[in-house]
Amino acid sequence: MKTKSIILCFATVVFLSGSLWAQKKKEVAEKLFSDMVGTWRVQTIYDGKKDITSKDSTKVQWLEFAEDGHYKSVTGTLATDSGSYRVNESHKSLYLQSVVDTKGTDNTVEWKADFKDNTLTLTQSGTPHAARYRYVYVKTKDKASANRPIVPQQ
Repeated sequence: MKTKSIILCFATVVFLSGSLWAQKKKEVAEKLFSDMVGTWRVQTIYDGKKDITSKDSTKVQWLEFAEDGHYKSVTGTLATDSGSYRVNESHKSLYLQSVVDTKGTDNTVEWKADFKDNTLTLTQSGTPHAARYRYVYVKTKDKASANRPIVPQQ
């Protein structure tokens, strides 16, 4: 009888621990997703360790992530790309699925995403050529802008 009680107690602890772990994982996913929401301005672009940022690009290149899971890539006042996005918290990955027609091929691009304060660093996964470029963005708004055109901050 005492053995059954110990086994039942152990099973309860394991069940509750698993439930708490799943809840924590869900909170991390929601946190990562909510961290994405907003408007991000490019701050620095690297080719390997070399800073290749032009002064103009930091004033006019933006990413906007909406709460509904959609994104826009903006240069100046022109939306250059749009589509849906999702995040994978365990791999710190951002997936952008463009609405641009790629003639039937998969148009989802995977990026490694690193958050620190209001800074987002993206490095494209896949080919070694793409992986050598890093894009550092700074958050300028917590919500994506619904109005067009965007006026870049000076």
